[in-house]
Amino acid sequence: MCEWGGGHIKSYSTNEVCQMCNVSRKQLRYYEEHGVLSPVPRNDANNYRYYTQQHLCAIVAAKALKNIDMSLAEMKDIIYGRNVEAIQRSIRKQMTASREALEESMIRYEQSTLEYTKLMEAISIFKIHDLKGETDYHYEVVDRPAQSVISLRYRTDFEDADGLDMDYLPLIQTKAQSVNAASLSISALMYITYDHFDSDACSFNNEVHDFKIAVPVADAGPHVQHCDHIPAFQGVSAIHIGSPKNERLCQTYMNLLKWAKVQGYRLENWSVEEWLISPMITNNSDLWMIRVMIPFRGTGIQG
Repeated sequence: MCEWGGGHIKSYSTNEVCQMCNVSRKQLRYYEEHGVLSPVPRNDANNYRYYTQQHLCAIVAAKALKNIDMSLAEMKDIIYGRNVEAIQRSIRKQMTASREALEESMIRYEQSTLEYTKLMEAISIFKIHDLKGETDYHYEVVDRPAQSVISLRYRTDFEDADGLDMDYLPLIQTKAQSVNAASLSISALMYITYDHFDSDACSFNNEVHDFKIAVPVADAGPHVQHCDHIPAFQGVSAIHIGSPKNERLCQTYMNLLKWAKVQGYRLENWSVEEWLISPMITNNSDLWMIRVMIPFRGTGIQG
């Protein structure tokens, strides 16, 4: 520490500033080059940089502002703010950005929690299912709550011979990520089928009908592109394990329809397929798991 240039300006060498402020020489140069520090004078005698108390204040402020993720431009606005209102505006802007970042982090946490819960459910099903060539089990009556989704509609036969489901898989993921909606699960996947089967006759017609591929979201409304809604309903459910192709999923449906008929239930001719383990998680089709749900007639209106 020394006095120079008239003997009245208290100044500090680079080493002293690094030690006092716990910063590196590289960080000091970075702050200076980007205008966070005002120009640092040099000693005429040895050409060494010497920092003033004003520089110390700027470094302390910059470190504090860095801890709350202020950008360099925002740091300069605050450090060299000409009035209280300017400083207030900068801090308010950062508070808003921090709150939005926290909300996004909470959404990611909720997504991870839901994904983990679904995976644990699937593991439990694997443990109690002997997997001896069977692809469906566990028929039951379910109460499904209403669900907001982002969806895309397409038309194909139930077996989807043209493989449109895989064409639409990356599209629906992109749509869900691009809209202003909070996705409930990063890998959630649903399909809604329409008129592919006759619940009274327990049969499939193998003709082209509508499908929807969907991703559930926490917040979707009319302002959200491709927003959709699955109504609450009571119905029957079965679990399908493995690939849905080669009539395997069709057989799960047939068994469920027959079971429901024996129970005396009358069902709608549309369904919801909720993937507990989907292609968004693994490409091992042996591990894929689908919960098939068909509403009781008149308990839900789906379009």
